[in-house]
Amino acid sequence: MTKRLTIAVDIDDVLARQVEGLVAFSNQRWGTVLTVDDYDEDWGVMWGVDLEERTRRAAEFHNLPISRSYGCVEGAYEVLQRLSRQHHLIIVTSRRLQMKADTFEWLDDHFPGIFSRDDIHFTGIWDNATEHSAAKTKGELIEKIGADVLIDDQLKHCLAVAETGRRALLFGVYNWNRQTVLPAGVERVVDWVEVEKAIERIAEHG
Repeated sequence: MTKRLTIAVDIDDVLARQVEGLVAFSNQRWGTVLTVDDYDEDWGVMWGVDLEERTRRAAEFHNLPISRSYGCVEGAYEVLQRLSRQHHLIIVTSRRLQMKADTFEWLDDHFPGIFSRDDIHFTGIWDNATEHSAAKTKGELIEKIGADVLIDDQLKHCLAVAETGRRALLFGVYNWNRQTVLPAGVERVVDWVEVEKAIERIAEHG
């Protein structure tokens, strides 16, 4: 019997082409010559600047509505439409709370009817804890919600979820997640076609 899963989906570089947008803005605004392959989660390393300059640039980036213009990862909407007929889909993101309104707008524009507002969760790890922000790691938040599977491009989040006994799909083949040896509970999916196949297997066989 096919199990109905609660599937937690990350946004940036799983649904939205965030790094592509960041790199394009950086090259235009600060004259960098970055590509997606140059991305580092530590933006100071990526830019080759000190902490003060990294903080200034990051604040400028986050204070602009750049995320509204992000492109959509190919195949995501079509696959999620099909998965939504059988499974419960939720968003779990580490985006800052100041991006909440832009995030809702982007999801409404690109994934209409897929995610309800009540199912869009912000971990709050970059914010002070509030009633709208959990201030938890993705592993902690997914355990609290009771999701069965996480789809994320960051290995650290997949590992945290796998440690709870849940399944994690490491999305994409990016420079920041090219690890070839993955632990039990974490499976590589290179695109949304592979996501759909993996979810079908998990729902059928666990």
